Amino acid sequence: MVRIMASKLRDVELITDTGIRLGWVYDLSFDEETGDILVIVAEPDEDIDTSEFVTDHEGLLLIPVSAVKSVGEVIIIDSTKLAVKSKLRKPVVRQKDEKSPLEGEL
Repeated sequence: MVRIMASKLRDVELITDTGIRLGWVYDLSFDEETGDILVIVAEPDEDIDTSEFVTDHEGLLLIPVSAVKSVGEVIIIDSTKLAVKSKLRKPVVRQKDEKSPLEGEL
């Protein structure tokens, strides 16, 4: 395993595997108990509509570390594992308005 200093990641560009520039590394969020990196906190690119992405209270993107494909001069993010709000919403189950078989028999 290659070790990289967290300070070396600051301002590294984040790009999806489909070529979309997401932004630049701003910070990392760690699990206090295990020390595992949970998310990359990123300053979004000015061309990105952040409304569909998971963001913090300051509007910074929250990229799950599990979405990272590679780290080098840029960080490549797997677009299928990227946390976006539409993937996090629970699907709404709608039932048809059907009449009960006993309705109207009273």
